[in-house]
Amino acid sequence: MNQPRSSSRREFLKFAGLGSLVFGAGSARALGADGREASANSAKRQAKNVIFMVSDGMCFSVLTAAQTYLTRTEKRSSNWMKMYGELPVVRSLCETDSASGIVTDSAAAGSCWGIGERIDNGVINITQDGRKPVTLVQKMNAARKRCGLVTTTTATHATPAGFVATVATRSDQKTIAVQYLERGVDVVLGGGTQYFSEDLLAAYRKAGYIVALNRDQLMADAGQAPLLGLFSKSHTPFVIDRMNSAELKASTPTLSEMTKVALQRLGSAPEGFFLVVEGGRVDHAGHGNDGAAAIHEQIAFDEAIATVLAFIDKHPDTLLIITTDHGTGGFNVNGLGNEDFTSLAPSYSESTPAFDRLVGFKMSLEVLKVETKGLSSKEFVAAAEKVSGLDFKAEDRAKITSTKTLAAALMKYTSIGWTSNNHTGEMVEFCAYGPGSQFFTPHLRNDQVHAKILQATGVA
Repeated sequence: MNQPRSSSRREFLKFAGLGSLVFGAGSARALGADGREASANSAKRQAKNVIFMVSDGMCFSVLTAAQTYLTRTEKRSSNWMKMYGELPVVRSLCETDSASGIVTDSAAAGSCWGIGERIDNGVINITQDGRKPVTLVQKMNAARKRCGLVTTTTATHATPAGFVATVATRSDQKTIAVQYLERGVDVVLGGGTQYFSEDLLAAYRKAGYIVALNRDQLMADAGQAPLLGLFSKSHTPFVIDRMNSAELKASTPTLSEMTKVALQRLGSAPEGFFLVVEGGRVDHAGHGNDGAAAIHEQIAFDEAIATVLAFIDKHPDTLLIITTDHGTGGFNVNGLGNEDFTSLAPSYSESTPAFDRLVGFKMSLEVLKVETKGLSSKEFVAAAEKVSGLDFKAEDRAKITSTKTLAAALMKYTSIGWTSNNHTGEMVEFCAYGPGSQFFTPHLRNDQVHAKILQATGVA
């Protein structure tokens, strides 16, 4: 998938061991003690670099399910959970409201981080009274820090744009593409060639950017020049589809690979850097109620965490933040088996075998919808069974006519259930590690993060 897992594992264990030597044996018990106190031991100076990682749309249960999946299929923990067990990580619960209300969209959420204020859904960095505050990337550039954006969505999508751009509507991605150049973002990697005209690409090249349009071009250039990498017309493919397509593997880099290239580009900056790494398609899987796709997107994001930790091993003056902007879909692993509460206590004996069936899925519901367009209901069910490895019962076959009805039927076959196709309003997981992490309190508002990053780095 991303970098070889055995290599990732060795790098993480090496890093975790170094952490114990530098910060003391107590660092391995960060969760058992006071995580903020432990992290303060590693924060005697300001952070030179900041890496801000976002698993967009990640309900906490997606994090849980990815951990469960890796435990059951590879007999290992996720890198995120290993951090929690072995490193002095600060953990917080973060509120995700926007100015519009208690459920945010990604534009308002990203803008909270970008300007430190809550704004209306759909808007990027323009307040309700019409102000256009200076964004976090602009402030970092003013402090001579290099800046980068890495995402699996379009490069100009709401979350990365929230750190940089100022537009009245998130859909104005062509203007966002221009603003990235105007505001000096040094590395931009993701999808979205449709938003970069030939004239704009020429302007990037004239400004000194290397432009990479496929995986080979990205991986071949090891220079230090600014870099624009666009690897699909829209979002990059779902990981589950890339895993099962030689063509997509050859043409599209993984999130971990893009992150590694960005760190190679930015890591030698004399005054440091600010890098956003977004696993953006967890959100899209949630909107589509696609449990298998969501889990594989989260695992790919987790591999990028390993890549970042390997960098921090050599650059301990780096503040790492890992979080999400909101949940999507209300994803959860549900109890199955003997659910009759009127007679016997539920055994939930079917939950584990149902969850294990996710291993058989070889295609996202998004691609399945495209590839089965025009088929009869019977033909659609046959195609769904082929790419999922499932054998639907007769009463369910009669109900499955599309990817929407398929998603609704999947809970009793996989244990994954959903509350909607929409964003959700729960508090989300937020963690910080390294210099400045002690500034993040156990309970946060999303609009408080901006100021704390500035405090950690000493940027005005």
